[in-house]
Amino acid sequence: MKIAVSYNSLNNGKEWIDRAWREGARYMEIAVSALPLDDGECDDIIAYALSRGFEINLHAPFGVNNISSKDKELLESSVMNVFRSIDIAARHSLGVVTFHPGRLSEDTDSTEENFSQMLDSISRIALYAKEKRVKVGIENMEKRRYEYVLTIDDLNRFAHLTKDNPYFGATIDIAHYSSLNIGFPPLEKLRLPIFDTHLSQNVGGAMHCSLLADAGSIDLSKALRLLQDFSKDVFVVLEVRTDVLESRNMLESIYRSL
Repeated sequence: MKIAVSYNSLNNGKEWIDRAWREGARYMEIAVSALPLDDGECDDIIAYALSRGFEINLHAPFGVNNISSKDKELLESSVMNVFRSIDIAARHSLGVVTFHPGRLSEDTDSTEENFSQMLDSISRIALYAKEKRVKVGIENMEKRRYEYVLTIDDLNRFAHLTKDNPYFGATIDIAHYSSLNIGFPPLEKLRLPIFDTHLSQNVGGAMHCSLLADAGSIDLSKALRLLQDFSKDVFVVLEVRTDVLESRNMLESIYRSL
């Protein structure tokens, strides 16, 4: 199992990369939104992490991005952000690019119309990934306003895009799934390959909490067993707001005790 740290707006820069390496991290998921917009500066950071020996996945920009927005300008810029992430991965022969599905823009939006636009955008992303030979993983989202790609069944609506395309799959976020209060995701029912996984603690419905947080609702040992039974070579990316290296050390300890 590859326990990966997250390079994001809180954990970035070459000094942080050096610290992560000194503390034993060897796998990393880089949030593209935390990288410089200038391609040369962006490539310099990634080349540095690779030179230190990290195996790297990427996370395409999220937040305001929405690949099914009814604002066509926002929709197109969001798709282009995923394309740029794929381009970065292709230039450096990186691993998986995780991206978020679309969502409604307003409460009054039609889910059917929104899904049609979402499917069109995701089809474009899947085709572009195939052309660039970069794996992309669509991520299940947490239960919150406007989101509706939440469950394994929701992800399976995109399973047809895997036909003749080995570069399209899923990123499973355990904490997101826990927001549904229906247990762990039934991975055996997923009809997309799992390319990446995300893990953080869920505390009172808040995602991305440290694994050291008290009163977390996720049994980390059970989560690791679930992922280990599915694949012994999968990335487990720790998406936490506080010191990700502390969470990594804790999860490594739990993993060794299994």
